[in-house]
Amino acid sequence: MSTPHIQYLPRIRYWKIALGAFALGLAVAGLIALKTLPGIARRVVIAELQEHFRSTIEIGGIQVHGLIPVRIVANDIVLRYHGRNDVPPLMTIKRLTGSADLHGFWNRKWRVNNIRLEGLQIRIPPQASDPQATNTDRPYLVSQSRPKLRLPPIEFQEITADGALLEILPRQTDRKSRSFGIHHLTLRSLKPGEPAQFHAQLTNEIPVGEIDSEGTFGPWNADQPGLTPVTAKFEFTNANLGQFRGLSGTLSSTGQFGGVLDRLDVEGDALVPNFSLSVSEKPIDLRAHYVAVVDGTNGNTYLRSIDAHFLRTTLRVSGEVIDRPAPPVRRPERRIIVTVNTDDARAEDLLTLVTKGNGTPIAGAVKLRARFQLPSGSGDIMDRLSLSARFEIVRAVFEKRAAQQRIDTLSRRGQGEPGNDAIAGVASDIRGDFRVARAEAYFSRLEFVVPGASASLNGSYGLKTEEIDLHGKLRLTSKLSQTVTGLKSVWLRVLNPFFRDGSSGSVLPVKITGPRSNPDFGLELRRRDKPAGTKRMALR
Repeated sequence: MSTPHIQYLPRIRYWKIALGAFALGLAVAGLIALKTLPGIARRVVIAELQEHFRSTIEIGGIQVHGLIPVRIVANDIVLRYHGRNDVPPLMTIKRLTGSADLHGFWNRKWRVNNIRLEGLQIRIPPQASDPQATNTDRPYLVSQSRPKLRLPPIEFQEITADGALLEILPRQTDRKSRSFGIHHLTLRSLKPGEPAQFHAQLTNEIPVGEIDSEGTFGPWNADQPGLTPVTAKFEFTNANLGQFRGLSGTLSSTGQFGGVLDRLDVEGDALVPNFSLSVSEKPIDLRAHYVAVVDGTNGNTYLRSIDAHFLRTTLRVSGEVIDRPAPPVRRPERRIIVTVNTDDARAEDLLTLVTKGNGTPIAGAVKLRARFQLPSGSGDIMDRLSLSARFEIVRAVFEKRAAQQRIDTLSRRGQGEPGNDAIAGVASDIRGDFRVARAEAYFSRLEFVVPGASASLNGSYGLKTEEIDLHGKLRLTSKLSQTVTGLKSVWLRVLNPFFRDGSSGSVLPVKITGPRSNPDFGLELRRRDKPAGTKRMALR
């Protein structure tokens, strides 16, 4: 009779052989898998990208390493929007590296831990004229069949990219695309049909400055990428306004935006602590709250409202920054068109922006209605600015003592009390229309009123030269002879009839000329009128 250990020996050998065969099978399967994984990975990547972006996919090469986790490297990936070759690729990626674990593999919930993109460039094509159009409605689109490989939903925990480029292509081919250099981009929790969280640090093109933005992006609109929704908060810093000739200062802004890539609603607060115009070079603290709409396809910005504050002045602004239509042979001209309204401004604050040296000529409350246009160009802002406005300064006083003394003297004489020194510190009301063109301000119906006298003037003021050239008529409530005392009064009685205005007043031709720092006020009895239309021609 055999012993027990001899009886079970064949069984032990059988299990050893079986386990060895199983291990050999696994090894052979592993080798086969390692050889076939790149092909499978290529199919997975192409199927996922094609399904998500509805675009044709080109991949230069794919390498797969390891199993737990699986590491994948892909090079030279190109996505063409709906297969189109008439526009730049929707996306190009120089190198893609990533890893994925096998968690959820058997229950068909695939998850990729992280993806890193190098050389990422995204170009958002212009929105189609008919957003509802399908591929068959547009013959220039390449028809694509659905991928045969049906995959479970794939979730991406994190995608990062450094040194990326985002371009939003314009509808018109003769216009420049909007470009944003993205220093760092992070996308988190990417799930099919849901928005992803993002954090982006990028450079704004005009004016150059740094933007830090964080919010949600998506879900991706494969048919119309420009209609992909986005919502975020942003911080815009270190924007140098010196990029615009004639301006200086460093802009910073915080706020939020939302909408779709083609059209974003923006609201925020801006600060320029050292804002100035080159014509004065006097820095001021400028703050503003703004609401705007940005068209991402062409960069046009529509300023719904801006409340700007500096010194003791508040300006309410609306307008647009747009490309004006141009003939096909010419590039479109970018132009700023702005309307300004205020009942809460100070003359000394406004003049600070456009006068040189210390102080300003006039102080007083201002009402202003203005519209200005500023075309793009390389010249100084004051040479390109075109402005038309109506203004009113209430109870204005002249800051230079000599100028105010002249106003006091005018009021005394106009009231027929030339020797009454109690009439002093007289406030003036000034109103009129003016236009600015080529750094020159042209005044029409400029009215100047003090107790006892009023003047109606026309003329110009050089914003750069600071030369005054105003001419018109001065009306006094008193007779000419009542403007002086003593023997002069007796002699002037003879001239009363020649300068009579109504029954008791007087009217005199006057001028205000010379430099702003020391203007000359006087009679102008021999002035010849300039030919009609001279000022009008200067305004064109």
